[in-house]
Formats: sequence, structure tokens, C-alpha cells
Amino acid sequence: MTTRPKVNPAVAVKQSEYTIAQKSRASALSNADSERAQKRRDNDALIDVNASKWRYVGPGV
Repeated sequence: MTTRPKVNPAVAVKQSEYTIAQKSRASALSNADSERAQKRRDNDALIDVNASKWRYVGPGV
């Protein structure tokens, strides 16, 4: 029969705090990524794709 190793309660609390901190960091990163993506979509929507053909004349035209 195998016995489970004894775990110090203080170590378990530290691991739990570490896990919570890691999850909150991952959540913050994913929120920041989604905010950046939304900001990029908003800025891309403001770009006039036809503006360049009126501003610039290519060589030989």
C-alpha cells in the first residue's frame, strides 16, 4: 500500500496563492490582448483603403 507524502499546510497555501496569481496574470494578459485587438479593429475601420490611389501617382502614369 502506498502512503501519500505529508504536505506542509504552509506550502499548500503558497502553492494555492501562486496558482491564483498565475491565473489572474493569464486573465490580465488575455484581457489586454482582446483590448488591443479591438483597438486595432477600430483603427483599421477608420482607414480609407481608396485614399492612396488619389494621393500618389505611380511611375509612368
